[in-house]
Amino acid sequence: MFEHAAKLGWEGIVSKRADAPYRSERTESWLKIKTVQKGKFPVIGFIKDPTGVAALYLGKREGKDPVYTGKVGTGWNRTTSNQIRKALDTVVSPKSKLSKPLKKPRSNVG
Repeated sequence: MFEHAAKLGWEGIVSKRADAPYRSERTESWLKIKTVQKGKFPVIGFIKDPTGVAALYLGKREGKDPVYTGKVGTGWNRTTSNQIRKALDTVVSPKSKLSKPLKKPRSNVG
């Protein structure tokens, strides 16, 4: 199925650990497996949560300008989330370097 998803150009597939009970909400039992595993995308913003980072906004260069390309918000545990936040807090710039304003997706995270 994964190879077929890649041939179709899909982003990936979602699966659940076989030993975990079904839950309709997001849990670490659900896994998103991307068909494309490589790429360099600088972090251009993030959504904070009480223990770290809920999601990262990623960008890429178009000419000399960085532009928004997408959001990632899964695939790490709370320890990693906290480590990401600590690293980001040391390099955060108050001024946007984007050529166009970032239109943030709606989020319930404060």
